[in-house]
Amino acid sequence: MDTQKIAREFRLSEWGEAVKERIAGGQSVDAFCEEKNISKATYYYRQKKVREAACMELMEKQKRGTGLVPDGWTQLTEAKSVTAGEGTLDIEIAGCHILANAQTDLELLARVCRILRSL
Repeated sequence: MDTQKIAREFRLSEWGEAVKERIAGGQSVDAFCEEKNISKATYYYRQKKVREAACMELMEKQKRGTGLVPDGWTQLTEAKSVTAGEGTLDIEIAGCHILANAQTDLELLARVCRILRSL
C-alpha cells in the first residue's frame, strides 16, 4: 500500500469538492477564500492540481484504451468544425474552447455549461 499516493488522492478529492462547493454556491474566489481562511494563491494552486490530476487520468485511460473520459465526467458528442465569423460566440475558459452559432444545439450548449459550472 502506497500511503503517499493515498494521501495525495485524498487531498485532491478534498480540494476538488471544495472547488465544486465554491462554484455551486456561486461564491467569488475572494469570498470563498476568506470563509475558508486560505489565500487566493492556495485556492488556485489546489484548483490547478485537481485539473492536472483529471488530465493525467484522461491520458492514462487513453493509453490503456479504457475510455476517453475520466470518472465523473460526461462524454459529449463530437462537435462539428465551425468557422468563426459573424454571429458566432467564441468562449474559452481554462483551456476549454466553445464555439457556438445560430445552428448550435441549445440542449448540448446547456449541458456543456452545466458541466463547466460543476468543475
